[in-house]
Amino acid sequence: MLLYHFTSVAHLRGIFDHGITVGDLVTSFERFEGRVAVWLTSSPNPEGHGLQGGRADKTEFRLTVDLPEQCPDLHKWTDWAPANLTPSTRLRLQATNGWAFDRWFILFGRVRKEQITEVLSTKTGLPVQNWGDICPKEQSARGVAYDARHAWHNRLLRDVRAASRAG
Repeated sequence: MLLYHFTSVAHLRGIFDHGITVGDLVTSFERFEGRVAVWLTSSPNPEGHGLQGGRADKTEFRLTVDLPEQCPDLHKWTDWAPANLTPSTRLRLQATNGWAFDRWFILFGRVRKEQITEVLSTKTGLPVQNWGDICPKEQSARGVAYDARHAWHNRLLRDVRAASRAG
C-alpha cells in the first residue's frame, strides 16, 4: 500500500538514520494527552493536512512509503478517531486546515528507511537523491530512534504543558 508522509529538510537526516519513528497524535487537548503515531496520507498533495504554520516547512518534501496491505498497526483516521479522541479534539484537528482528514492514516509503529521508496521535492517536483545528507548535520533536527520514541513524546507533552501554563 503506497502512502505519503510530508516533512521538512531538517528532518530528512533523522528519517534517513532511524526511519519515520515519531509523530504526535493528540487524543485530548483538554487533558494534554496523546500518543506516538506516524501520520501518513493517501493524498500526494500536502494541502489539507494541517502542516502549515510551524517553524519548519513540513510540506517541503514528500516521502512515498510502501507498507504491507495487511498492517495491523495502520489505521484509517476516520475509522480510528471517533472511538479514541474526544469529539472536540477530533474537530479541532480537522479544523486546523485539515480538510483532507478523510485521507489520513496513523501508524502505531515505524516506517523503516527501506520502506521509503521515493523522496520528492515539492518545490521542484523532482526526486531527491542522497536525501539523507542534503541538509548539513548542524542544521538537521535530531532523529529519534524507535526505542526512544516514548521519551521523545513525554518531553513534548511536558513542554506543551509548561508553555500552556506560562501563556
